[in-house]
Amino acid sequence: MASQFKTMMWSVPILAALQCSTAMAQTVAAAADGDTVSAADQTGSAMGEIVVTAQRREGSLARTPVAVSVLSQDTLAEQAIVSEADLQTAIPGLTVKAGQSDNQLNYSLRGQSVDSFSFSRPSVLPYVNEVQVGGASSTAFYDLQSIQVLKGPQGTLFGRNSTGGAVLFTTAKPDDDLGGYVSLRGGNYSHVQAEGAINVPLVEDTVLLRVAGFFQRRDGYQRNLFDGGRLGDVKKENVRGSLTIKPSLSFTNDLMVEYGHSGGDNLSSVIYNILPRGAGGAFVPNNILYSPDIDSLFGPGVFAAFLAAHPGADPEGIVAFAAKQQARGPYIVDVDAPNFHRSKSLTVTNTSTLEIGPNTSIKNIVGYVRQKAFDASEFDGTSFPADSNGADGRGGTLKQFSEELQILGDTFGNTLTYVAGLYYSDETLDNRSLSVILDLTPIAPPINQINDARIDNTSYAVYAQGTLDLSDMINEGLGITLGGRYSSEKVTITHQNDDIYLTNPNPAFVNPLSETFKKFSWHVGLEQQVNPSLLLYAVSRRSFRSGGFNFFAPPLPGVGNEGGAGYSPETALDVELGLKYQGEIGTTPVRFNLAAYNMWIDDIQRSNYVEIFGSLAGITVNVPKAEVTGIEVDGVISPTSWLNIGGNVNYTDARFTSNIVSVLGNPAVAFDTYPDTPEWSGVAFAEIKAPVSSNLTATLHGDVYAQTSTYFSSTGNTLNPGTKIPGYTLVNFRAGIEDDVAGWSLTANLKNAFDRTYYVGGIGFLSLLAVNTVIPGAPRTFLLEARKKF
Repeated sequence: MASQFKTMMWSVPILAALQCSTAMAQTVAAAADGDTVSAADQTGSAMGEIVVTAQRREGSLARTPVAVSVLSQDTLAEQAIVSEADLQTAIPGLTVKAGQSDNQLNYSLRGQSVDSFSFSRPSVLPYVNEVQVGGASSTAFYDLQSIQVLKGPQGTLFGRNSTGGAVLFTTAKPDDDLGGYVSLRGGNYSHVQAEGAINVPLVEDTVLLRVAGFFQRRDGYQRNLFDGGRLGDVKKENVRGSLTIKPSLSFTNDLMVEYGHSGGDNLSSVIYNILPRGAGGAFVPNNILYSPDIDSLFGPGVFAAFLAAHPGADPEGIVAFAAKQQARGPYIVDVDAPNFHRSKSLTVTNTSTLEIGPNTSIKNIVGYVRQKAFDASEFDGTSFPADSNGADGRGGTLKQFSEELQILGDTFGNTLTYVAGLYYSDETLDNRSLSVILDLTPIAPPINQINDARIDNTSYAVYAQGTLDLSDMINEGLGITLGGRYSSEKVTITHQNDDIYLTNPNPAFVNPLSETFKKFSWHVGLEQQVNPSLLLYAVSRRSFRSGGFNFFAPPLPGVGNEGGAGYSPETALDVELGLKYQGEIGTTPVRFNLAAYNMWIDDIQRSNYVEIFGSLAGITVNVPKAEVTGIEVDGVISPTSWLNIGGNVNYTDARFTSNIVSVLGNPAVAFDTYPDTPEWSGVAFAEIKAPVSSNLTATLHGDVYAQTSTYFSSTGNTLNPGTKIPGYTLVNFRAGIEDDVAGWSLTANLKNAFDRTYYVGGIGFLSLLAVNTVIPGAPRTFLLEARKKF
């Protein structure tokens, strides 16, 4: 499968590369002969210019010397991209990983991810209107201007340092036209969506208002044999108001306020594999305790007494149950744990821009985020009460305030473009978790482990970055970019009175724990605009993600490698070489991007699930060193005005290069499998868009997404074997018709057309609970949409 996949995924981008190289050679030769070609002739205007803000100012994607992928407002609507899970097949190289449930999500880029239960800040951070909004979680995408994904270490321009990248969500702003749109969608699993926006210029050119909303209902993909219900139901309601005030030509204020509510329940994890009957090696040997083998430990009749008290449990035991679960597949489950998902969020962004000169502006960005969420779901993925969140669940309240002041512009005759700023953030997370472990009633009561703590994070940063045009000094089209950022983050964790470690005190415990982490990040880049169509660049960046404390660890001073609750900052240094081409071959528009990189990571933050002081604990350790090497290629060709073909392919070689870690009283462990990182992934697509009358345009689109196997554990060959999930291929289709004049469209989207079963993440608990669990991806789904612009 891997060889066929590689051949398929390389074919389209390589074709684009060969054609682009011919065009580049011809263009350079023409320039040498003194011929000139206008920028308009070389931009591939049939594809249109893509505007990005990757460098904190608007610029053309084709002339931005960093690896960035963009989904426009039209693309988001056409492909019905309304959630994080939809991004994986739309953004080259992005993996969206689920953990304990489908609502516990993390982004992975270039091998950079975050482990469940590590309480490490994600290495790929989301932003809304340039405001960092916590980690990834299940949200709703609607009425967005664009989604941009920046790849590689980020530290000199955006609010938080990160080692993997940033996902930038930009909401649609009000404009001067009275109008809007409404969209209705319906599909299988009783899926209903409604979305719309209205734009109202309250005072022409001065006060502009936009109101948008989103509504969704969908039945879950899983049928639960335990109680006859369904799991994975989705219930979402969102509303957003955006107000733009322009009292003068030099001042603009953009305010966005959004409220979101989400309900329903979680798609359950399912048992993926288990230690054999009688086998040791797990701290809690569920393979023995929930089987007839328990009689050999506690006497005859014990398992029969357990079954009498738990009539839903499999009488053949948990090992036999695991085989039955594998046979019936992940969409028919038999799980006993309480299951619910509840969240509320309020997001406010306010951006003021004041032009203080013809080429200089001051920009102030204020953000406020309040997220409240509680979830309950399975840990063991079975009908046995081995481990769950219980009726109370897990969650809490996140409050975040941020303030960022910038000055940006250009000087020295437009040869130096710069941005500099100050950043402040105050963040508080009150979190409480109930874990109901080892219910062996009537033999022994369950263990209720409560983790309850408050984490405070205060951040300060100062940064500057500038690009100097060296055309007049050295070579036409040559530029150099330099940037630096100094950050200081103070993290404090305070365990509450009902926390397990305070109700079972130990003289070594210290409460609260506090630490300040200070680091410098930098960016050095060189770019050459060879001609209006071709950009070459080289960049090196160093950034970090802050250290902190694991919420699930006992409050011991020191880092996890020494048995403490803390973990040190993770640092990433990369070198990236890139090429961007947007032009024409003859009269055929072509867009082609190539990026090759190598990244060195020190003190990688990873979870290690261990026993400390007789309790289950999540320890975040720092694995000494890792290295990631990769190549990313994407291309689009428009051989005719009605046909686009293209795709992308991503090769990632991620490996630990110094990987031995030991934790207080536990054997040394080799971290040997790099999680959430397929070696190969990519998309090939073709789209036909042709007029069928003077007003009507028909569209037919097909794409194939594929990825090779990946792991969901960092210790897949040592502590947690059996955490490798196979690669998969998904085929999607879209067909539609649009009336450009009347403003209506009808579209049908079919995703996972051949109904493939695949997995999008899991938890490696084999060494702790004797089981590994996984989360399945969506089965075949379809959506029919009617949209009207007015």
